[in-house]
Amino acid sequence: MIGVDGDREIVDWRKTTEDGRTVYEIEYSEPVREPTGRSKTLFGASSGGTVPSGEQYFHLPDGERIPATEAAFDADGTTLRVRREPSLVARLRRYLPW
Repeated sequence: MIGVDGDREIVDWRKTTEDGRTVYEIEYSEPVREPTGRSKTLFGASSGGTVPSGEQYFHLPDGERIPATEAAFDADGTTLRVRREPSLVARLRRYLPW
């Protein structure tokens, strides 16, 4: 789950829509910062090895998974906003025949 660790817990969260895109606002018990990279601990690689970037996901409080390559974050104090912004490759695949 995004931002949860031994000291920080989710206090509240809500799912909204802005400009036709889903946005999660997650409030934590302690200040949070924007995730900066793709950590194995966020994605749960059961083999202990690395996980290919196409198979890495962020797990959200309602069980939805957002591909790591499409997640965008904004942190403000104890609140983290998470939204899905399709990657350039994903956007191109919609229009190209391959």
